[in-house]
Amino acid sequence: MNRIILGNCLDTLVRLPDKSIDLLCTDPPYGIGISKRGQIGTGRPFTPKRWDTSAPPKAYFDEMRRVSKAQIIWGGNYFANMLPASRCWLVWWKNDGLPCHTFADCEIAWTSFDKNAQVFNSRWRGFVRDSKEPRVGHPTQKALEVMKWCIASFSKPGDTVIDPFLGSGTTAVAAKLLGRNFIGVEQDEEYVAMARQRLRHVNDNHANDNRRKA
Repeated sequence: MNRIILGNCLDTLVRLPDKSIDLLCTDPPYGIGISKRGQIGTGRPFTPKRWDTSAPPKAYFDEMRRVSKAQIIWGGNYFANMLPASRCWLVWWKNDGLPCHTFADCEIAWTSFDKNAQVFNSRWRGFVRDSKEPRVGHPTQKALEVMKWCIASFSKPGDTVIDPFLGSGTTAVAAKLLGRNFIGVEQDEEYVAMARQRLRHVNDNHANDNRRKA
């Protein structure tokens, strides 16, 4: 438990028992080619990749739903044809109130919950960000406060959270901070290194806090 796995997520998912994970929370590739563009919205460069050339096949979504008791899948508007109907969509509203034709006003997540739709406000457009964690060189890094909101709202301490498309590790960091167990799967070695470094930073901060309290 509490581990990051380097490899294709389908290879990991097919080995997990049915409903063995409490919450799946992930942000799969949308297939819009953003990984090839060479810079983040802030202008920070990153290593061009090819992982976003197409969306995952339906078999990935079937396995994600099989192994987990509940699911939150960001970019659900791109995958609606591969997921059942849901009334509990999550909306991350990130507009800062200024007109802009470059960034989307919001992002949308499909969920498996039978609840009302929910909206979380957190500005995240270019340099205007409410969530202040550093950008680490991944083009679609999610705001930490958004992933903390997902995990805090839809799981409880001690639960196990899996992100089969871990990227730079935001889901794992959020789970760690909130007292959840986590499993992250990522096939890119550079991103795995980013995620492990971010988790080490969480552990170092926790150790420093304990020393100050002693």
